[in-house]
Amino acid sequence: MSKLSSDWNNEAYVSLHLVQEMLRVAGLSPRSGYSHWIPEFRIESLRRVAKKWRVDFCIEDLSRHINFLVEVKSAANPIDDAARFQLRKYLEHSNKRFGLLIDPFTAEMYEYTNYSFNKLAEHRVEDVSKVKPVANFLWNFLESIKMRTISIHTSKGGVGKTTLVINIAYELARMGNRVLVIDLDEQANASLLLGVNKAEEIDNASSLEEIEQILDSFAGRKELVDFLKADKHQFRYQDYIYHSKFNNFMTLYDKGHIDVLPSSYRTKDTGLGDKPFRDRLLNQGLQSSNMAKDYDYIIIDTPPSYTDITWNGVSAAQYMIIPSQMEYLSAYGINNPIKQVKEVEQNTDGKRGKIIGIVPMMANNTNLYKTIKQLIQIRFKHIPILQEIKDSTYVGESLKCRNPMTEYAQRTGKGQDIAYQFQALTQQIIENINTIEKTESN
Repeated sequence: MSKLSSDWNNEAYVSLHLVQEMLRVAGLSPRSGYSHWIPEFRIESLRRVAKKWRVDFCIEDLSRHINFLVEVKSAANPIDDAARFQLRKYLEHSNKRFGLLIDPFTAEMYEYTNYSFNKLAEHRVEDVSKVKPVANFLWNFLESIKMRTISIHTSKGGVGKTTLVINIAYELARMGNRVLVIDLDEQANASLLLGVNKAEEIDNASSLEEIEQILDSFAGRKELVDFLKADKHQFRYQDYIYHSKFNNFMTLYDKGHIDVLPSSYRTKDTGLGDKPFRDRLLNQGLQSSNMAKDYDYIIIDTPPSYTDITWNGVSAAQYMIIPSQMEYLSAYGINNPIKQVKEVEQNTDGKRGKIIGIVPMMANNTNLYKTIKQLIQIRFKHIPILQEIKDSTYVGESLKCRNPMTEYAQRTGKGQDIAYQFQALTQQIIENINTIEKTESN
């Protein structure tokens, strides 16, 4: 490395000519619909201490749901153990998980979780005049820990949306992914099927009074509506998450699992009270939860209604899948989700609001099915038609047993073709997302 000029002894100079350029080249704008820089970020719990308890930057990467702190050092005062101790203190008291230490020689990325402070990655700055290598280091790190968020959304009920949610979640988990299902629908069918809403107790209830008692027990449980209303600066997302009973179907060789942020009859707009920006609360919760790195995929089950709760699911997702039957009313219902996601895309400069495709549900060989499918292909020619899911009584039987289709087919020998369709669809979704992200990175 060539000898540095004395300018690099000044932290402000390092910030302007290395750090800020690195952030821009890595695709993080100072203030946009997908990223924010907060300079001189105050650590609120340390505000009564000396002014030094301000970190140089807090970066909000809104497109990936990741926040991280940046502490800048100079050539005269480079990264050392005192700087690492300081960053640990910042992370501990700011409820942030990731922090970057950077000087003209080195960039070090750290994680603070469960009272443990660990270096995750390091990059040697060979030439401060060439920002791209260190920007690539940051970009690659952020990509390695990001969650992919997918909403399953349609404006018409009864098309098999929740069936799609639970089976995609299960197939992703079988592939070794860590999956979180967020249930935004007050009917809470996804929560029920995934085994976190006392389905067995409800099945065994002998009277309406017993069912009411079971439902009343949800009033004291932390769930979706509580997550949305929680203080975004002081909360543990784990308090709202429950393990799905689908995990019991995983073998010893499966590394994936499914968790659930459940819903219930409490999931209504009125349950949000007078919270400001009511349509962005889920997005804020995911952003501030430090959840990034713990899940590979978040699948959001949205209600078909047009409420603040619905908008929370649409605006928090990077991607959208639209399930639809190939019949007139369902096909007409494709328009509204497309309009909603277009608004999200515009507000985030194209970083979110990407439609992966339309999934034909309850498919058959009738002329009506073929005609509507052809009309949809013509009308929405820019949106892929994904693997269809055939109409089958076995789907209903698997739901009645609260089994994912693949498990039901393996256990009973029935519906193996439907199980394969869910598997093929999930693989197609992954491939389409990878293609989108590869195109964006070039």
